[in-house]
Amino acid sequence: MERKSFLSAIFIVLLVSPASIMAKTLEEVNETRNKRQAQALLPIASYAGLTVSAPVFAALVTVYGAYALYRYNIRRRENSYQRIRSDHDSHSCANNRGWCRPTCFSHEYTDWFNNDVCGSYRCCRPGRRG
Repeated sequence: MERKSFLSAIFIVLLVSPASIMAKTLEEVNETRNKRQAQALLPIASYAGLTVSAPVFAALVTVYGAYALYRYNIRRRENSYQRIRSDHDSHSCANNRGWCRPTCFSHEYTDWFNNDVCGSYRCCRPGRRG
C-alpha cells in the first residue's frame, strides 16, 4: 500500500506542477498585450478626462487616422479599371499555352476567351487562327 501511496503522490505532483508554469506564461502574454494597447492609445491619452464636442472629436480622429496612414506608409490601391501598363508582363495564360503581352507577334493570335487573366494585356497564343 505504501508503494501505491508513493506513486499517487508523484503523479499528483507531476499533474499539478505544469499549472503554475502555464499561469506564469499566461500572465506574461497578458502583460505584453496590455503594453501594446497602452502604446496604441498613447497619442490620445493626453485628452483623457477632457470632454470635447462631436466636431472636435471627429477632427481628432481624422488627424490621428491621417497620421497613422502616413506613419505606416499606407497608400490607396489602384482602381482595377486603371491598370498600370509596364514594359513587360510575362506570365502565362490559357492554361500555360499562351503569354500575356501588349500586342501579339505575327505568328500568334489573341485568345479573347482567356484574356481576363492578363489585365490590360492580351493573351497571345501560338499559331494562326482563321
